[in-house]
Amino acid sequence: MEYGASTGCKGNSYMNASKKVVVFAAIIFSATAAAGLLPHRLYGRHIAGQVVDAATGHPIAGAHVAYLWEATINPSGFTAHNSRDICFHAAAAVTDSRGRFDIPAWSKWKTYDVDPVDPTVLVYVHGYEPIQDRLLSKDNERPDEHVNERYALKVFAGTDDRRADMLFFGLANRYCDWGGESKKSLVPMLKAIYVEARSLRGSENTSKTADAIARFAANAGLAISPNSAMDEAKINAFILEYVK
Repeated sequence: MEYGASTGCKGNSYMNASKKVVVFAAIIFSATAAAGLLPHRLYGRHIAGQVVDAATGHPIAGAHVAYLWEATINPSGFTAHNSRDICFHAAAAVTDSRGRFDIPAWSKWKTYDVDPVDPTVLVYVHGYEPIQDRLLSKDNERPDEHVNERYALKVFAGTDDRRADMLFFGLANRYCDWGGESKKSLVPMLKAIYVEARSLRGSENTSKTADAIARFAANAGLAISPNSAMDEAKINAFILEYVK
């Protein structure tokens, strides 16, 4: 009897301890998930540089330089399953007569649970091969300023179909999905890409590619959120007024 009573006591203690562990784990899980909903500061450092012709070294005026800040969403639980990459800010500029461009530093408060990172750069000008690359800072955990960037573009040589694929997959489809108002800065570049794509004389898919690029420009110009419903009337109106 005494043995049975003692065993029951130990069993209750074990169950109580187990319940405490479960409750503690639930609290941590809830706090971790809630942390992603709290506003925190995201930022980008000052970026500046020059775009030149790779063969001659001469500056290229009118080149579009865009930066996309993209990062993986921090997991809300104990594992990283189902985490995805989002673009949370965009900034773009056009080079001057000396091929120079300047992207000011920026800072904003957002609830996106991502870390400040160095951006991806897109460089485009008609007739040249575009560049798509990632800036890297000395300290991977803290983005640096990049004020001496130099992008050397090669003259494009290839078919219209290859050019259309390059414009779409290398540039236009990289518009900033979660960038909000910031992705409006991408419209001039996307419009220029559309104009070139429209001038190509490739296959039937080339024309469809141009139409798709026009929609990317409208998506950026209207700051459409991935969670919002598509308003076809507004999209078509934007394309007619600002793209075509």
